Amino acid sequence: MEVGMIGVGHMGQAIVNGLLNKMDGSDLILSNHRLNSAMQNYADKQNVKVVTDNQELVAAKPKFLIFTTPAPITLDVMKEISGLDEETIILSAAGGVKLDDIQEIFPNNPVALLMPNTPVEVNQGTLGVALGNQVKDADEIEAFLQQLGDVFIVPEKQFNIFGTVTGCGPAFVDVFLAALGDAAVKNGLSRDLAYQAAASMVKGSATLMQETKTAPDVLKDQVTTPGGSTIRGVVALEKNAFRSAVIDAIDAANN
Repeated sequence: MEVGMIGVGHMGQAIVNGLLNKMDGSDLILSNHRLNSAMQNYADKQNVKVVTDNQELVAAKPKFLIFTTPAPITLDVMKEISGLDEETIILSAAGGVKLDDIQEIFPNNPVALLMPNTPVEVNQGTLGVALGNQVKDADEIEAFLQQLGDVFIVPEKQFNIFGTVTGCGPAFVDVFLAALGDAAVKNGLSRDLAYQAAASMVKGSATLMQETKTAPDVLKDQVTTPGGSTIRGVVALEKNAFRSAVIDAIDAANN
């Protein structure tokens, strides 16, 4: 199965790296407007083909064509493409570009919006997908993207807030992990062990919530024994408006 990608920036490379953990590099063809030394080094390292002519990619008749181009130029790049096989499924990861605008350019192709986040690089991503009206087989799209992580079908009108939580959220978690590390080091733990332990704790807590389908407040109550150390820590978080800070961060990012 051929997979094409137009635009190979940070997110594009994260997607490619994740796909390469699951498929052969010979099935990938990438197109970038410049084949500078950094891009050439990346292509050589990953053993993938990178071209500068989008039509060369179109000629390969990929099953999936992923756009990770900057939003302001995405529609213009799409308009320059001609002769695309109508069986090619178009996935656009350009924020703010609407399904109707893409479908107008490719009226006969299945089109979907894609909202990935950086953990796709290690196949642990959270991916939102909004489906266009030409998509006949959503399962095919889901199966392809599940190579990169968890896939959620999201209405287009909810796409922005979904992307804010899942796309900006990793940075917020990173800030939290850094703070946990600093607190652990302050209290005598080595920096490396502090970071590894904090990351493992977050991963385990998230997995427990996912697999048991238990609300986070319920899980929190299971850990906070009366008069214990955990509830004292939770109260300290509340005194410092931890929840409000997170909500404000999401609101700020979403606007």
